[in-house]
Amino acid sequence: SLNLFRIFLALLYQGISNVIGDILRAYRGHFARLSGTFCALIGDILRAYRGHFLLMYLICWDILNILVLRGDLMSNEIVKYENRLNSIPLRRFNTREMNLFFSLASRLRDKGTNEIELSFTQLKSLSQYKDHGERFVEDLNRTYHKLLTLNAATDDGHRITAFVLFTKYVIDRDSETVNIAVNPEFKGLFNELSNWTRFSLEQFASLKSTYSKTMFRLLKQYRTVGFREFTMNDFRVLMDVPETYRPSEIDKRALKPIKEELASMFRGLSIRKIYKGRGGKVVGYRFTWKPEPKNANDFTDGQALSHLPNKKITKRIDPVPDYQKNNRKITEKDRKRLAEQLDLLRSLGQQRTTN
Repeated sequence: SLNLFRIFLALLYQGISNVIGDILRAYRGHFARLSGTFCALIGDILRAYRGHFLLMYLICWDILNILVLRGDLMSNEIVKYENRLNSIPLRRFNTREMNLFFSLASRLRDKGTNEIELSFTQLKSLSQYKDHGERFVEDLNRTYHKLLTLNAATDDGHRITAFVLFTKYVIDRDSETVNIAVNPEFKGLFNELSNWTRFSLEQFASLKSTYSKTMFRLLKQYRTVGFREFTMNDFRVLMDVPETYRPSEIDKRALKPIKEELASMFRGLSIRKIYKGRGGKVVGYRFTWKPEPKNANDFTDGQALSHLPNKKITKRIDPVPDYQKNNRKITEKDRKRLAEQLDLLRSLGQQRTTN
């Protein structure tokens, strides 16, 4: 029936979207290989659905729409904000919620206090979200409630004033959109920046540990310096480390994933403990890495350049299939099949008209 046909198309669209997303991530920056892979993909689709003109048309149209959407998203993957945001701990945020928050932050840049709107599809793509259905809405809602707990204060020596970061956050299930607006008191967090932290949203979203994500941001603030020290108290607060964790547990649960995940993003990354007193009590941590030049072109047209290892990489180039060699003459059997397909299209058209 028509409803089953629509369900099939929705599943097909999601499958194609996932495939294209994987291809774009795997071949990022390798345009010749990327175009060759898409030629092969479209060629396979044309062969698999040869004779099914309606499906061929819908699939190719979906591919075009997905490419346009993802191309737009990939052209603006920089997260950039004032350094003050790094001093606000993201307490109890999990990895999905962090990804959603900084996906929103990437679109708040240079928007003033204007309300912005993002579709569910855009947010899922930006944050590399994998789950489907109501789970996504639940994660958006939890992110919203945790955002309400984010606040900062100003102290001019006379008055201490606290503000919430966002004044509006609307999740619309029907239109599948999210609307958000920045508190005018914090307009400077994302606009007219004099000092800032910037990083690739794609790199940030790819990290698996919340500790890695937070340290990634904190080190990016000092990317041209090459070192940063934390007292034990500052480390616990900024990283949201439970007070019950001993140094040995911090080693296992926080420092180990940080070193494993960030070593490829900060060259020569080293983590050393700072000791004090006769008993050798751990009172802080010192992070060092090779500083990036101030004029380093780590972003091009809004996209982060790939952080490749120093060793030489042997590139594998897959040949583009030559589908023209498979041409054959149209037989009477093909003509009969075409007539059947045309009849099917007419009947579907009549069904949609009557409905």
